[in-house]
Amino acid sequence: MSEQRPDSSFCQAFECLHIDSAADGALFPVAPHSHYYTEVMLVRSGTCRVMRGTHPYVLNPGELLYIAPLIRHSVESADGKPVVYDIVKFSATRLREIPSYLSDLRSFSMDASHHHLQVHMKAEDVQFWHLDNIVKECIYESEQQGFAWDLQTRALIYLLITGLARFWLTNFGSLMQNPPEERDPILDIPAYIEQHISEPLRVEDLARRCSLSYPWFAKRFHEFFGLSCKQFIEHIRTETVEQYLVYSDLDLSEISSRTGYTDSSHMVKDFRRMTGMTPGQFRSVMKAQGRAPFTRISAQALPIHASKG
Repeated sequence: MSEQRPDSSFCQAFECLHIDSAADGALFPVAPHSHYYTEVMLVRSGTCRVMRGTHPYVLNPGELLYIAPLIRHSVESADGKPVVYDIVKFSATRLREIPSYLSDLRSFSMDASHHHLQVHMKAEDVQFWHLDNIVKECIYESEQQGFAWDLQTRALIYLLITGLARFWLTNFGSLMQNPPEERDPILDIPAYIEQHISEPLRVEDLARRCSLSYPWFAKRFHEFFGLSCKQFIEHIRTETVEQYLVYSDLDLSEISSRTGYTDSSHMVKDFRRMTGMTPGQFRSVMKAQGRAPFTRISAQALPIHASKG
């Protein structure tokens, strides 16, 4: 069997789309789906109804919805009338995001993804943090593709990420510091998974940490985060492998040992299933697209939580 041809589109760091339901009938309504990217949706006109996991959201003009990777979602008009909205999708890993910030951002988004205010921003908050203008500029740069448009769009997405993080920190930072007796232990599981991704992780053991049966833990985890615990572990493992492939010269055997795999063959199999290409193909495509860092930093620093030391 011939080797699978790499899908370079999978390696895109971001995608920015302007959707007009009246003009883009083939793209709307959007059927339930999930993908590997973080997605930010901002409504310009009309009223959208979005199913994010098991939670419905109604978005009015100027409002924003944050959708974490692998969360199943769909979009339709809330009243049957035309809607116009912008989409910014990005992979923090492929944007060369600083790993410590990446972990903090995911911890906040996953920790309170079941709180409507955490992922659904009202128009006044969007304007206060200038996120409406940032999204608009992302769309403009992607459509015009002027000189260094991709560099400019990356810079804008960094502003979008930090704006979201500052909004969460300013308004909901206390969610991360609730007294243990008031905090659902499941909220700590995503951070635990990230910190122990270099170790074998079993859902049964994670359920035991929360003093819950496996079925009840699995149900609760899905209710909180919109995906299964197994899917989340796979996502973190794949993203961690990506970081090593892009930011280090480690071979596949060493990467597999740092990401909780018993051997590299299992890592290659899972990576191909998750991304559509082998780790070697992914590394080659990223290098060809200039995604490797200008100055390669030490493998010990990437990522800290995945090191066995």
